[in-house]
Amino acid sequence: MGYFFISAICLLIVCILMIKQFNKNKIKQTQLLGISYITQLKPLISLVQQHRGLSSAWLNGDLTVKPKVARLQEQIENIISKLKKTELHNNERWVSFYDHWLRLLNHKTKPSVANSFEQHCLLIKNLSYLLEDTSETYLLTAEYCNEFRNIGYTWRELIIATENIGQARAIGTSVCVQKVCSSVDKIRLNFLTENMQKITANTLHKLHYLSDEVNQHEDYINIATLKMEEFTLVISKELVNNSVITIEQQHYFALATSTIAAFDDIFYHQVEQLKKLI
Repeated sequence: MGYFFISAICLLIVCILMIKQFNKNKIKQTQLLGISYITQLKPLISLVQQHRGLSSAWLNGDLTVKPKVARLQEQIENIISKLKKTELHNNERWVSFYDHWLRLLNHKTKPSVANSFEQHCLLIKNLSYLLEDTSETYLLTAEYCNEFRNIGYTWRELIIATENIGQARAIGTSVCVQKVCSSVDKIRLNFLTENMQKITANTLHKLHYLSDEVNQHEDYINIATLKMEEFTLVISKELVNNSVITIEQQHYFALATSTIAAFDDIFYHQVEQLKKLI
């Protein structure tokens, strides 16, 4: 009797351990799939942001950027084609983004600068929400990532930071081409600058890192902070507080893009560290 009781207890323990291991493997597979989707969505967001900025230059009369706009559209379409074959294509945010993107491209008349900017912002907002939704659906949250309790900052605040920079890039590009910074543009650029500075000061130091990645993490944070300081200084000196706009749009666009790239380095470093923990 005692032998069968002990055997039953052992069998129960083995079953419990097997179930735990099965659940652990299932969570791991779910998280890795989520990371795969997120690392496709993030470049898509970046490309649509660039498309917005160069469209601003083109619609303001800089015809030299038209080939670049066309190349961006091809790159965007390539990523869209891949994501359409995944589970994300059923998500209502994806459906809304894709329908909106097609309408933007197939618009019969040339949109105004303001309308183009607004439409791109809506597209990017949808993709940003989709990325955050994906992190929750695929268990990439603090609840399942104990060593990265602030992982939500990666999926939300870092995306918001690059979008603030991206909007400032688009608005500033228009200003550079027109050689005029209107009172409305000054207000918008000041607002975006303030938001960028807040996120840089209040969010970056809250991001977690692995002990063996501390040096790389700090390097990325320092570079992003310096880039942000340089970019906001240029906005203030060259656009907002300068009666004569002399900075070329190519230089301004490149500076904004390199600032976004610095924040993207932090984003992808967070993702790579997370993959080590899964």
